[in-house]
Amino acid sequence: MSFDFAENVIIFAESFNGMKDSRVIEYNGISFSCIHNASIRETFSLSDHALVFLSSGSLEISKQDRTLTMSPGESIFIRKDCAVTLTKSMGADGSPFKSVMIIFERKFLLQYFRKIRSEQVSAERSSSSVLMIPPRPDTASLFTSLMPFFWSEDKPTEEWVIGKKTEGLDCILKTDKNVYASLFDFSGKWKIDLADFMEKNYTQNLSLDEFANYTGRSLSSFNRDFRKIYGEHPQKWIINKRLEAAKKLLSEKPSRVQDIMNDVGFTNLSHFSRIYKETYGHSPSEEYSLSHLSLE
Repeated sequence: MSFDFAENVIIFAESFNGMKDSRVIEYNGISFSCIHNASIRETFSLSDHALVFLSSGSLEISKQDRTLTMSPGESIFIRKDCAVTLTKSMGADGSPFKSVMIIFERKFLLQYFRKIRSEQVSAERSSSSVLMIPPRPDTASLFTSLMPFFWSEDKPTEEWVIGKKTEGLDCILKTDKNVYASLFDFSGKWKIDLADFMEKNYTQNLSLDEFANYTGRSLSSFNRDFRKIYGEHPQKWIINKRLEAAKKLLSEKPSRVQDIMNDVGFTNLSHFSRIYKETYGHSPSEEYSLSHLSLE
């Protein structure tokens, strides 16, 4: 799913209800998360670039077959439109999970871009969607200054927050100047969020040309942007997502196989049955029978 910052802060906060001393608070794009006695795993695609700092506990960031494990004191830059899975857990010593996330909105990036030195424009584009930032004096200073707001009812001023976001960008660019091209890519303003659209509409009976058109892209631009986010061809991703959805429905929903096939976006029963069996080792009908037999 696409990650809308304000909306997900609310979701996170609601999920923490009932957890002792757990909370999420947000100040103008800077959020503080604390989890006690729980582990949370979530997959999403950020609509804006973000810098995440781990104060205590454990945080794993997974993208495709790559998993990074953060230790307290470390930071990580996550590029926008990048589908990642975050696993937030308490530390082995029982310490709570505490993190700070700084979101870099387009408006702020434009303001920053107008003030930086022009020679930075020569930086090459980094292919990394996540960038680990080791503990350094500049990152330590930045997040140490933010931590007092973790449990405070006092709110920082907007000007102060802008200053902290500026420090955050400086930390990122000091780590790898080639992130510059991703941070300040303001082309395609009219394009809608590709990851958000695909996660919501992969079951629709649309061709790749139509998916491209609905997201405001040419087919070549759509394929290129899709690979940047998911690392694979869109047709393969769509089929796998539909198969996963079908498997879930077959195990939960008392409906005909053909109805479920239609629900997830397949149109040909023999084709659906063949690729389902190739993927899971048995046909959709067998999946349905096995799942509902086990419930009796």
